[in-house]
Amino acid sequence: MYKRIRNFAAIALLALATAAPAIAFAKAASSEPVARAPTRDQALAAQRVYGLLSDSRYHYKPRPLDDTLSSQIFDDYLESLDSQKLFFTQSDIDAFAAYRTTLDDAIRNGELQPAFDMFNVYIQRVGQRVAFARSLLTQEFDFTREETYRFDRKDAVWAKDDAELEAIWRQYVKNDALRLQLANKKPAAIASTLDKRYANLSERVEQIKSEDVFQTFLDTYASAIEPHTNYMTPRTTENFNISMRLSLEGIGAVLQRQDDYVVIRSVVPGGPAGLSGKLSPGDRIAAVGQGKSGPMVDVVGWRI
Repeated sequence: MYKRIRNFAAIALLALATAAPAIAFAKAASSEPVARAPTRDQALAAQRVYGLLSDSRYHYKPRPLDDTLSSQIFDDYLESLDSQKLFFTQSDIDAFAAYRTTLDDAIRNGELQPAFDMFNVYIQRVGQRVAFARSLLTQEFDFTREETYRFDRKDAVWAKDDAELEAIWRQYVKNDALRLQLANKKPAAIASTLDKRYANLSERVEQIKSEDVFQTFLDTYASAIEPHTNYMTPRTTENFNISMRLSLEGIGAVLQRQDDYVVIRSVVPGGPAGLSGKLSPGDRIAAVGQGKSGPMVDVVGWRI
C-alpha cells in the first residue's frame, strides 16, 4: 500500500535505512563519473576486519575466508549494487567472473581494487540506463496493448545484452508513467516527475565516495559470515545513532528502504504514527508534504 504523508517530511528523509547492505550516499556532487579507488587506510582496515571476523575471540561464529565464502561475497555484493538486475548485463557479470574466487585474497591482502572495479562499471551502467530512460519520456506510451511487466526482478536472470535490458527499461518507464497517470497526473507532469526522479537517481550514484564503496563491500563480507554482523565506518555509525533517535522519537515509526521505496518497518505504540492510525507496517511512502494543503514531493528513489 502506498502512502502520501504530510508533516513527516523532515523525519522521513533522515530516518534509518535498515534494509540489507546498500550503498550509502554522500553529499558531494560530480558532473562526470569518476573512478573510485581504495585508500591505504581502507586496505589496512580490511585486513583488521578480516583478523577480527576470523578469530573466535572476537566473533562467536568465525568462518574461514576461503573460495566458498568469496563466492558468496561476490553474489551478495552484486545484489547490493544491482538487486533488481536493471543495470548490469550478463556480459558484465561474465567480465567479473574472475573475482568470484579471489575476493577472499583481496580482503586478506588488503587489495581492494576488484570491489572498486565492479563499482566503477556499475556507476557507468547507471548513467547509461538513466540516459536511456529519460530519452523515452519524449514518447507517448500505448497503454491499450496487453503486456506483462515483472515488477520484482530480484530472482530474474541477467539481461543477455543492452538490447534486452533496454526492452526491460521501456517497460520499467512505462509502468512508472502508468502509475502516475492512474493518480490523475497530466502527461506533461508525468514526464517532468519521472525526468526528475531518474535524474536524481543518477546524481545520487555519482555522489558516492570511496568510503561508501568500501563500507558496502566490507559490510557484504561481514554479513556473509552471519546476517546480524555488519561493518560501519565511523561516519555511518554516527549517522546510525542519529537516525535511530529520529526514527523513533520523530514520527514514531522505524523506516527502511526496499528498492526505490521508503517502507514502514514498524510503528511505535503511542507515537504520532501509531496514534494517527493511518500508517501500518509494510506501507510504502510515495510522497511527503507539509500541512494539509502543501505540495506533495515525490520521494520514490530517494535515499533515507
